[in-house]
Amino acid sequence: MQSAPPRSAHTAALALSYADEVVVPCVRDVHRAVSRRVFGAVVGGRGPRLVHDAVAALAYTGVSQGLRGASAGLRRLADRGLGAPVESTPRTRLMRSAVNGLVGDRLASREDPYALPLSVRAGGADVTPEPHGFALAYPDATSEVVVLVHGLGENDESWDLRAGRGRTTYEDALRARAGATAVRLRYNTGRHVSDNGAELSDLLTKLVDGWPVPVARLHLVGHSMGGLVVRAATSYGVARRASWTSQVATVVCLGTPHLGAPLERAVQVGSRVLGLVPETLPFATVLGARSVGIVDLRHGYVSSDEWHGRDLTAQWGDGRIATAPLAHATYHFVAATTDLLVPGRSSAGRPGVGDPIVAHSQDTRVAGGHLGLLNHPRVGELLVAWVTGRPAALPSSAAPTSPSTPVKDPS
Repeated sequence: MQSAPPRSAHTAALALSYADEVVVPCVRDVHRAVSRRVFGAVVGGRGPRLVHDAVAALAYTGVSQGLRGASAGLRRLADRGLGAPVESTPRTRLMRSAVNGLVGDRLASREDPYALPLSVRAGGADVTPEPHGFALAYPDATSEVVVLVHGLGENDESWDLRAGRGRTTYEDALRARAGATAVRLRYNTGRHVSDNGAELSDLLTKLVDGWPVPVARLHLVGHSMGGLVVRAATSYGVARRASWTSQVATVVCLGTPHLGAPLERAVQVGSRVLGLVPETLPFATVLGARSVGIVDLRHGYVSSDEWHGRDLTAQWGDGRIATAPLAHATYHFVAATTDLLVPGRSSAGRPGVGDPIVAHSQDTRVAGGHLGLLNHPRVGELLVAWVTGRPAALPSSAAPTSPSTPVKDPS
């Protein structure tokens, strides 16, 4: 249970708490390592070093206690209403989602009010996941339902990228051209992908059971980490014989690191290198403090069996476990040609050696970068085609293209 809705004072309290838990220990340990090296090089330096370390320890303890006290004080004031609600503006809502991506696992374990629950979102607010709540939020609900699952550090409003520049969102295109209703979600991306997938499966049961009209078909669309969460949900749902799995017609993964994300692997390498030298070891600890959700991205983990009982920050091997896809659903894996975060092979889920993630998946490439997949004209056309079951319209003044041929982004 959350003690109070998060406010800007909670944000400040969280920043002070992070400084106490991560920044101060890092600076202290670097200082200590440097002093040992300096005094160790001086004859008779052991005595002065002990005095120096004692004084420094008192100073850092004082700083830490000050930060801890200020954080606790701000939190109490925030609980009493100090500061503007974090949910009041798109900017602060996005900031909350980004913080959850970085340290959301710890926020959830502490039941911190800043931790995000998995929720259906409409108009920048949570939707009560029961028939009355769905009826109020979706008065024009249709039987074709498309669930949009965002990626790491994003939120439900991330799908509106560039919408202010006259670009049609996926939600608008699906409603106008496919007669489908888009349902946006928001969740804590700092938690394990498998945990979010299990909760998503439970939420989809409530969605299908409480939808204002009978659901004919369900379509799942995930961006980046969201694609892994979708695959985790289908795996969890099948294992528990959830009724909604039989209604899934389409699974679309946009820039999803099915085989892992090289950037997270690079962070892991950097952490190991920094850990080799006493003076930089504390920085390795800072890198190791990233959320388990980020660590899951290293290898594209979607099952708890892949991480349970293992220290993933200390392991390098992939260790992916095969998960059965929905045999009756069509899978579309979309990659961006200039994606610097997730390479095409990982987005396609096809390793150089071994079986593909989903044998019957269809691969598509579009021009642009990773975030561009949140609202891409060509992807919008393809989504409409996949949901309606019709071939996608060709881009204007363009020759026919194969699914793997990149299509230029008009932006």
